[in-house]
Amino acid sequence: NGYKFVVQYEDSSCSPLPATQAAKRVIEQFKPDVIIGEECSDATLAVMPVVEQAKVPLLNAGSSSIKVTEPGNPWTFRIMPNEVMQGINLAENASKRMKAETAVLLFENTNAGIGNAQVFKENFTKQGGKVLAEIGFGRDVNDFTAIATRVAGLGKVDVIPTYTLEGQGLKITQALAQAGVTKGGGGNAIQIGTIWLPFGFEQKAGKAALGYIRIVQFDPTDTRDVAKNFASAFKAKYNAEPTHLNAHAYDQIMLIADVVKRGGKDAQSIRDGLAATKGYSGVTGSVEFDKTNQNTKMDTIHYMETKPDMSWTSLKWN
Repeated sequence: NGYKFVVQYEDSSCSPLPATQAAKRVIEQFKPDVIIGEECSDATLAVMPVVEQAKVPLLNAGSSSIKVTEPGNPWTFRIMPNEVMQGINLAENASKRMKAETAVLLFENTNAGIGNAQVFKENFTKQGGKVLAEIGFGRDVNDFTAIATRVAGLGKVDVIPTYTLEGQGLKITQALAQAGVTKGGGGNAIQIGTIWLPFGFEQKAGKAALGYIRIVQFDPTDTRDVAKNFASAFKAKYNAEPTHLNAHAYDQIMLIADVVKRGGKDAQSIRDGLAATKGYSGVTGSVEFDKTNQNTKMDTIHYMETKPDMSWTSLKWN
């Protein structure tokens, strides 16, 4: 509708204090009509009071903590499934589709890590499964040999839900394989997880990632026109395949564009337009917000499984 978007960005460092400082700088210096971010849950939770006070809408994609939207605030929206939506879905699939009976939970000691693990535990046990151990760790841990050895001594483990960022996730996956726990190391256990790891993880982890089943935010094999056109346009422009981060960024911008087309022209009207969104179809899935500004659509949950050649296949479970 004749509007041009101007984008300013700041590095939040995926941490509460730098994220808060970055948000304040953006608001004071740039005076935005809408903010896109944050990726990490703890940082998002720290930023939320800042945007609420400034009355600027925050459109979030990457943070899974239920605390972001429960109870949330009227200025923060999330287009991805929260930890409860993901955790219930993952636990049901582990039990019903994978026939898993036992699990070991590995998670970073953050709001998102602890929250995701607890949701899985609650729903996996409801399905009749048994959690053999819950192992949390700080972000400063770099050697997971002891943890992998502990898991190896627990007996028959069917699935290992893992909730941590790529750096530690890579080391955990390799340690579990070296300890002979997972398929990649000749064991029987399968790592599973929600949206913590980017595309390309398998190539970095190597054989250790064999059989890993995880939720991703974007399925490049999606046959809908909006997804196919995005993927082909992205590859033509950047000579690379789009990742979930690219897909989420695209959906965030295009959702804002949709709101602008519907009359959004400043922070308040964009906030109101986001809240009124119904049936929006993006490259990651559909968007429709509930009263807490949480996207309710489950077609944003995509599963993929790592194959022996380190490629992956989309499981089409949703």
